[in-house]
Amino acid sequence: MNTELYQDLALKFFNPDHRNHGELAKGLIEEANEVKEAEDNETRQDLLQELGDVLWYVTIMANQEGSSLTQIMNMNYNKLELRNLNGK
Repeated sequence: MNTELYQDLALKFFNPDHRNHGELAKGLIEEANEVKEAEDNETRQDLLQELGDVLWYVTIMANQEGSSLTQIMNMNYNKLELRNLNGK
């Protein structure tokens, strides 16, 4: 699956009835905590599923800011490249 297709599909699951509709950062934090728990106590499959939930929140939050996963990935790559060039 490519990034654009995932983004389109993920956005279809975001609606006003979503439990964290107005508090996306809260939902992202909850999912990040579930990643930590899965890393400590669960199977690899559980960990990957929780990472998918984090990805969903990142996708929705990027969209809310008028951005996309592709833009976020490019920005992060550039940030990492600068760090690498600066020896960090």
